[in-house]
Amino acid sequence: MIMFIFLFVVGSIIAIRTVAYLEAGFELKGFLVEVISYIVALTGWLTLFIYSYLKGDFKDIEGPKYELLEREEKIVESEKKAGRY
Repeated sequence: MIMFIFLFVVGSIIAIRTVAYLEAGFELKGFLVEVISYIVALTGWLTLFIYSYLKGDFKDIEGPKYELLEREEKIVESEKKAGRY
């Protein structure tokens, strides 16, 4: 979370300083603000992706599906035993 706040603050500072330098009637300042904003957003998304990858979220993608199906089978069996199904 701290990293994302840091990226947002740094990106904002870069955008503000770029606009300040180009304040002298340069027509490219709007374009540069958008490009810098996209770069900051992309950096945040890449950081999230790398964090998820290093945490191991992509190792067993099918696992939660099978856990959910097994849990549902247990619930159905317990309801059949209780006479509610």
